[in-house]
Amino acid sequence: MPTSHWIYDYLDRLETRGLLPRLLGDTRPMTRLAIARELLPLLSRKEELSRAEREQIEFLENELREEFEQLGMEITGQSTGWTRLTRHKWVDPWAPDLLYANGRNMLDFSLDLPGESTPPLRIWVDPVVSFDGLAANADTLSATEHVNHLERGIALRGTLGKHIGFYSDARDNQEWGTRQYPGIVNFTREGLGFVRGSGSGKRMDYDETVTGVVFTRNWLTLQVGKDRNSWGPGYAGQLMISDHPTSYDQIKMEVAASHLRFTMLWAVLQHYNSDFFIGNHQEKYLAAHRIEFSPWPFLDFGLHEMILYGGRSFEPSYLNPLNFFRSAEHYLGDRDNAAMGLDLQLKLLPKTKLYVELLLDDITSSKIGTGFYGNKYAVLVGGHHVDLFGLDGFDLRGEYTRIRPYTYTHDGVTNFQHYSTNLGHRLGPNSEDLFIQLEYRYSRPLLFRAVWEHTRHGANPAGINMGGNLYRSHYYLTDPEYVDFLAGDLQKANSLLFLTNYEFIRNGSVQLYFQHSDAEWAGVEGQKFPGGRSEMGIGLSLNE
Repeated sequence: MPTSHWIYDYLDRLETRGLLPRLLGDTRPMTRLAIARELLPLLSRKEELSRAEREQIEFLENELREEFEQLGMEITGQSTGWTRLTRHKWVDPWAPDLLYANGRNMLDFSLDLPGESTPPLRIWVDPVVSFDGLAANADTLSATEHVNHLERGIALRGTLGKHIGFYSDARDNQEWGTRQYPGIVNFTREGLGFVRGSGSGKRMDYDETVTGVVFTRNWLTLQVGKDRNSWGPGYAGQLMISDHPTSYDQIKMEVAASHLRFTMLWAVLQHYNSDFFIGNHQEKYLAAHRIEFSPWPFLDFGLHEMILYGGRSFEPSYLNPLNFFRSAEHYLGDRDNAAMGLDLQLKLLPKTKLYVELLLDDITSSKIGTGFYGNKYAVLVGGHHVDLFGLDGFDLRGEYTRIRPYTYTHDGVTNFQHYSTNLGHRLGPNSEDLFIQLEYRYSRPLLFRAVWEHTRHGANPAGINMGGNLYRSHYYLTDPEYVDFLAGDLQKANSLLFLTNYEFIRNGSVQLYFQHSDAEWAGVEGQKFPGGRSEMGIGLSLNE
């Protein structure tokens, strides 16, 4: 299941309610089978769920039908809006019988393999289509801004026998409107990889394919493919490995037990620079491992470590899943970039979960609290409370994130970067953020959400490096040795978002939102430059 799927919010909510006390679900993505295994005990305890939660698990019974059957639970296929549509008297005469035959997927078919005892090859295919548009007014705009985004593609998944699964989700995107896009042909954008411009500066095109082959047997899962990852309990962002960047090629191994989950990751990343698309192409490599452990139902503990290295692809020290990467880096001459992180979740209060995440990029213990530039770390603290004021489906979540100057930066190719996007938290170095969200799920199809966010960032003044830029590491000859948090040109922003989402047919949704933001930028001489922006948008999606 992709890291963006709503099922992770659902699992998180069930964990906060105490219905899944040992979820160990902060290493994402999870396989469909692993998710079905977590939900299996609740299929016989639906009376403990609220109306919306029952509707969601009944949806997932159908969505994960084959996985539940693999776990020994017989699931009857359910009628859906697609079943009724394709069997309508005006549509049925010309619609092929294969179209939504299972009520769930556009196409569902099996292919026999040689040998009577060989299980069949099964394939499910769905279209992916979405369109969203926005209109915005801002102090910096002379006229209303209009932006349109169209996405279409094909999502395919399948199984080969009992232990091998595969998936491919290929999408093509266009964005156009009144914005001025780069006139060059090839470039990149935040959260994206390769982007192609029209040359006129009026449009950009990009594609994205997420794909992989997964082998699962008992406690072992092996995956080879191109995908995103998200490690840690953070909701509005994760400190070390987030799903904010575009997907990347990877090999992953996972070992799962009742109270423990261990993951080993090796990946190939693209190091973007200003000459990337004109010949100066560089690759780097990521090795990381993470363990989640739940000694008691009220406590989850996570520990992870990563290394970024370049100049060679094969490094035995970093392919050893039990090796301590920081020590291995020292053994190899201290030429790479290592980081460590840990997180805790506490579920001591009813319907409440508290969590904290810490990232240690670099640290000198004797200089903690002095503003030393080499103390590069980040902290995230959050809480989640469900059924606020006793109202089913009404949830409150809050997070505070603080990232020290120069965090994520490193000399050369080994900084925390894939294309032009931070591998970790979207804020970047020398930043803090307060995030508060109220969410009300009236039913499975209908969701309301309100978000308030306050952000502060210490940007680098012209010609001065204060540790506020992901792409500028510390240079000992010119940059200050001690830097205060949020030093530089202070940028403040407040944002208020109201959103509603309604699923009018299975996996087909309409979304409406309104967002107002105000910002203030203070220069080194005390000048203040305020600004505001109001934005309205609508989105239509199928299998997004």
